[in-house]
Amino acid sequence: MESSSLGSPNHSQEHGPAWASVVGVVAIVLGVFLTASHGNEWMKWSVMTASTPAGDQVPAADCPPDELVEEGLSQAECEQMVANVRNLVLSAPDWFAGFQTILSIAGTIFALASIIVGAALVNYRGWAPTAAILTFGALAAIDVISFLGTVNAGPMLRGLYLQNFLLWFFIHLMMTVGVIASRHARGVSTASHP
Repeated sequence: MESSSLGSPNHSQEHGPAWASVVGVVAIVLGVFLTASHGNEWMKWSVMTASTPAGDQVPAADCPPDELVEEGLSQAECEQMVANVRNLVLSAPDWFAGFQTILSIAGTIFALASIIVGAALVNYRGWAPTAAILTFGALAAIDVISFLGTVNAGPMLRGLYLQNFLLWFFIHLMMTVGVIASRHARGVSTASHP
């Protein structure tokens, strides 16, 4: 008796459509990863902006031997890390650090929101599909703005960021379109089977 009630239409409608659970799980997993990614980017530009002396001059590598041993680095690796920071600072236009920091803050907030929306889709809530469309759409918009800003930032930053922004844009676009299509299909099937 109990197994037949689990498969009943009332039970499945109670928990929402299957697509919502799938999209919800994907949103949670990608949301955690994207939150970490935007948070790292935010921290990177905040630290580099605060630590770079006037005139964008990064001092020569200062790699004390005891710190190298503690971190498990060689002298060459330490010098390479400082050179990487120098290249970023010198190749970034004056506006880029602030631009990237603001977009990373917004991305972190919306990525956290996508985790919440994903949980609401898994434990189906009526408001979750609309919130998912808005959240995934906002993340796609952030990706487009980031892409356009990076296109104008110079060749080194384009090489570093463009592929990543394009990948996230298409992921967020597919998730937005997927929720819209699934919601529309559910509305059509509900209308045809009252």
